[in-house]
Amino acid sequence: MNKYDSYANGGISKIKPYQAGKPIEEVQRELGLKSVVKLASNENPYGMSKKAIKACTRELKKVHYYPDSHGYYLKNKLSEKFGYKDECITLGDGSNELINLLFQTFISDKCNVVIPKYSFIVYDMEATIANASVKSTELKDYVVDTEKMLSAIDKNTRMVVLANPANPTGTAIDSDTLKAFIEAVPKDVLIVIDEAYNEFQVDDSYVDSALFMAEHENLIICRTFSKAYGLAGLRIGYMLSNREIASLVNRVRAPFNVNSLAQVAAIAALDDTEHLAYVVKQNNKERRRYEKYCSKRGLYMIPSQANFVSIDFKRDAMPIFEELLRMGVIVRPLSGYGLPTILRVSIGTHKENSKFFKALDEILQI
Repeated sequence: MNKYDSYANGGISKIKPYQAGKPIEEVQRELGLKSVVKLASNENPYGMSKKAIKACTRELKKVHYYPDSHGYYLKNKLSEKFGYKDECITLGDGSNELINLLFQTFISDKCNVVIPKYSFIVYDMEATIANASVKSTELKDYVVDTEKMLSAIDKNTRMVVLANPANPTGTAIDSDTLKAFIEAVPKDVLIVIDEAYNEFQVDDSYVDSALFMAEHENLIICRTFSKAYGLAGLRIGYMLSNREIASLVNRVRAPFNVNSLAQVAAIAALDDTEHLAYVVKQNNKERRRYEKYCSKRGLYMIPSQANFVSIDFKRDAMPIFEELLRMGVIVRPLSGYGLPTILRVSIGTHKENSKFFKALDEILQI
């Protein structure tokens, strides 16, 4: 048999497929359980808005047509709501695809990428596929250390990438720190900020980072409708950049990459400010329950600004993960990130979180 690894482009043969959180149905089949809650993939437990559901229902009558490849109406809605210029917006099949496209467009074996330690695993995967070098920088108390990132930049650095809030830690850097970092990065280095969990931040000093683009043409921002807006299954996100970067990325973007249901759902979701406010309010309320729960039981919870929390058990967390699974609670072990003592738990509804607390108490015999 041929050694097909040798046929693969770049560093594809060096990576392992991304491991997503276990689906509810899979756990039910494997363990014979009827009641299972999934707190593993940072999904929105309240679902998408009723307005988005109605928009999708209407659009179903037209799915025999290809979608608008340029996303005219969604770009207009983003422009109308936030003031972003149409030519600076690129739509993607989730923000993940946009990150893929950025690496495909700009990264090669002739450059390096600076990434904070314990970042979303896709960044490292994309750099490896491109055969680029990765310069990983240490965190400070699980928070991105922007000074260390700046120190890691050299003449071969093409891109710096960070998530804010970060995944899988949930920590965030404030707008002033972020702005100072952007200002200090050399103009010939691309700055990519992944803001998948942007809407969940509660810092009163928060400033829309897109405002920094006017003075920093090397700044690129990726966002998604999967989390706060509850459109994970429809796969849609958007990227903000200068028009030249947008033009280059659009040359490698597949035609019709964002389906028509996703586009109309996103437009409706942007209009439904009440639903978004409810989701964020409930998430942040439940996040405080996690803080109190962990504090009362002497567990260390990494301070989170996202729709998930990461709990450090100070011992191998895999047996805890497996026992939770047997009890019908799916969470996410972080051993693949080099954090074997930590479990990441998506913040669910009050009832779902209560089930997690009860199960964990039983496992830890608290």
